[in-house]
Amino acid sequence: MNKNKLKEVIREVIEKVLSEGPATAPSKPSEKPGPAVAPGKPGEKPKPRRPLGNPEVKPKPKAEAKENEMLKKIVARFKSKK
Repeated sequence: MNKNKLKEVIREVIEKVLSEGPATAPSKPSEKPGPAVAPGKPGEKPKPRRPLGNPEVKPKPKAEAKENEMLKKIVARFKSKK
């Protein structure tokens, strides 16, 4: 079979299948998913899920170095690379 004949046969088959199928796309469901809610007991109001991780962890203290000390460290770092 020739390439051109094969292409023609494939086109004919595709056109035949497309003409048989529905012309419109299926409709979307009317329900929209709601926010994630924690499962509860019957009669309880739904509560949102708690965030992941430990909320009671205290943040690390911020560095309290003075400007002169910082400059000395930076200068020492650049001098050591040369």
